Amino acid sequence: MSPHIDRLLHVLLALCLAVSLIACDGSPTPAPGVATPSPTTLTAGTPAQETPGPTPTSKAEESAKLTPTPTSEAEEPATPTPTLTSTPTPASAAGPLPAASRCEGLAGQLEIQVLVGPAEAAGLEPVAVGNVPFAVTTSEPPYTVEGQGPISYEATLGAEWGTYVVTMDLDMAVQGACSGQPGGEQLDLVLKMTGEQLVVVDAGDFHGEYPWSGEQSLDLAFPLEEGVTAQGEGWVVVLHLDSR
Repeated sequence: MSPHIDRLLHVLLALCLAVSLIACDGSPTPAPGVATPSPTTLTAGTPAQETPGPTPTSKAEESAKLTPTPTSEAEEPATPTPTLTSTPTPASAAGPLPAASRCEGLAGQLEIQVLVGPAEAAGLEPVAVGNVPFAVTTSEPPYTVEGQGPISYEATLGAEWGTYVVTMDLDMAVQGACSGQPGGEQLDLVLKMTGEQLVVVDAGDFHGEYPWSGEQSLDLAFPLEEGVTAQGEGWVVVLHLDSR
């Protein structure tokens, strides 16, 4: 045998042994847990394309899928809020209380000055002076005012020829009302004077008496201020208020 034929036989023998080994072993069985790679088919002129395998899932993602997502406060059903109904405040309590009238509980006196004509004619003190107390008698409007008081007057002139005596007694009564807005109150009064006057003259053998009686009514209006004055022919009235 030639050396070329002998070498060819050796090659053929080696190929037969390789084929026999492959036929005996068969297709290899993949090991557990190891993925078997898929054969890649190549197309002439086209780049190889891999078939994507399953995307691995991390333990955090699996836990997130199994754990229920908590409901946020925004997604929770809203609890109805009770509606508060405001109670209207009475108008009297919302604002400041109205000022009290100065007429309530008012008291004072009228200073009366009356001209005594016969005394003035003889050069005596010509004025009789007296006071008439008054007070409000009601606790709510209209505030009624009442008061009364006397005036007594006596003056004597002594001379060489004799004496000249003048006396006068007056009863005075006042009635009316106190009214007006707070800060602008006033007294509207009627003053009635009823009395007697007597002039007695003694001049030696001469004795004379000259009586007089009568009444007079005066309409008076005073703002509630201390010392205000009303006057007319033969009389003056001055208002005095008691302190409170």
